[in-house]
Amino acid sequence: MTIELSPSSPPDSVLHPQLAASVKERSLRSFLEILKANSITTFFQEAPNLRAFRESLAGEMTETSFADDSSYALYRRTVPVMTYEEYQPFILRFQEFVEPDVVSVSKVMNLFAPGLPAFIAHSSGASGGLPKLFAGYGAHSNGTRACCAIVENARPKTDGTICVIGSLLTKKILTLVEPNGKLVIRIPVCTASTGIARVHGGRDVVDDRALLPLKIPNVTSPMAVCFIPNFKTFMVINILFALADCQLGGISCFYATVLRDFYRIMEEYWDLLIHSIEDGVIPDFEGLDGLKEHFQVYFPPNPRRANELRAVGRDTVSPGWLKRLWPNLRVIVATTSGAYATILPEMRHYVGPDIEIHSVGITSTESYYALPYHSLNGELYRISETDDFVEFLPLGQDKEPTLLKGPWEVVTGESYEVCVTTHDGLWRYAVGDIVTVVGFDPRDGQPVIRFAGRTSGDFRLQHTVIPEKDVVDAIRAAQAYTGPIAEFTATADFRKADVRHGFFIEVQDVLGPEASLAPKIIKTHLCASNLNYAKDLEGRRVGPPTVRVVRKGTFMEYREWKMKRMGTSFVQTKVPTVTWDEELVAWLEERESRLSA
Repeated sequence: MTIELSPSSPPDSVLHPQLAASVKERSLRSFLEILKANSITTFFQEAPNLRAFRESLAGEMTETSFADDSSYALYRRTVPVMTYEEYQPFILRFQEFVEPDVVSVSKVMNLFAPGLPAFIAHSSGASGGLPKLFAGYGAHSNGTRACCAIVENARPKTDGTICVIGSLLTKKILTLVEPNGKLVIRIPVCTASTGIARVHGGRDVVDDRALLPLKIPNVTSPMAVCFIPNFKTFMVINILFALADCQLGGISCFYATVLRDFYRIMEEYWDLLIHSIEDGVIPDFEGLDGLKEHFQVYFPPNPRRANELRAVGRDTVSPGWLKRLWPNLRVIVATTSGAYATILPEMRHYVGPDIEIHSVGITSTESYYALPYHSLNGELYRISETDDFVEFLPLGQDKEPTLLKGPWEVVTGESYEVCVTTHDGLWRYAVGDIVTVVGFDPRDGQPVIRFAGRTSGDFRLQHTVIPEKDVVDAIRAAQAYTGPIAEFTATADFRKADVRHGFFIEVQDVLGPEASLAPKIIKTHLCASNLNYAKDLEGRRVGPPTVRVVRKGTFMEYREWKMKRMGTSFVQTKVPTVTWDEELVAWLEERESRLSA
């Protein structure tokens, strides 16, 4: 019998034995499918970190060896936790050009998974390093992928139209050729979300020009918007078509920061947007070369809608501005967990109390390994049961292979680092996500987790490691004195002799009258949650925390700045919870509006 869940339905606190057996069976089936498919690949045959596993399997490489638990027992004993260092030498084969951006197909065929990848995904580089590259192979043999469910989650059913804020831009296109120079395939280098959207929608890069004149029914913007390279222009055109449509029922943007940029830019360009809708003229913005004609054909004059918008006005002080602009608006799709949770109060102010905010799932570049436990609960996710194989490394433990837990072995209340073995050719790869198990799905026993942060988001200073969750919680506690904090980042503050935990914050509106108390509140919260921090503070190895306020719009500017500097996607560009990037810190210091302490 299927159990229908409501947003308030709690997960089971204990995994019942019958469900545990089902979870184990499904998980090992995924593992064995991956092993059987990917054991023919170059990476499996050559990677040093898999040598012991290969040797253990050497006498068992038969059809039956992929159909029992013994393979996983060997895997569990012999395969260490994988990092990007083991993967990088192989993915760099896609950069061994025979001529610019041209790769010999023989070097990369069956490299990580059978055949050739559908795209090469680049990470956001949110933790301050260079973006990492990963091969994405699209569909696999059992035909089910969590990424497909996430793409569907991003297009919620509404009574009206939907504004989908997404990009199909590529960083470059690789041409794969045979030894005689004959073309085999062209592969885009892009974000994982763009690559998956292309695979899911059948959008081959060779057909991009044919997409420009098209418009998907019930989607506000024409397809050409997906190819605008300029951040501000991309957002303005999305907003323009959304505002012109009085039947808008949903906005889908993957991340809360993208929605924040959406309504902030709408405020900034309000008068221009209304005039454009009234006159039916697409304004001249940077990045519209060769694209403007594809927008203009779908943008007739609409003085009636312009008058409706003028009647609502740019009143962002009263809650629910977006609902007043679009009375039919019912749902917004955006990630609001983890570090994005600080944006939620401001989002709620702008959209109003009645709009549903749906989650899409956990969308790391390496694996879309978790789906929403319930679409209306932005905090809880369930481990996907039909895709990649997920294991859990207990926090604070050595990364011994035998210490990793399967989904059927985790314990409610414990926190773990996530490791994935994927159809795309990662083997026990540590994705850098920290999750806390909050229970088990009563329908099938799959673990239900809360995203706790990133290992790269931990604040490491002196003798102390402050987990990302505690950093975020401290900022949320400070909001009682600063007013709602829309976005922030943390860094070491070396301006005084004793190094300090420093925070740059951007407040939603006016800084609270008691904002000067924020550093004290942060200190109290961190001392209560981290004994080592309290000892470092008492021993004067660190000074008390500092809080610096940056002017409104700073973090939106940061996303645009980083996109131009690193060549990353504006939809994926994120503000790091903790940064050690001296250039970024100097950039933020130039935008300080007030020093709190």
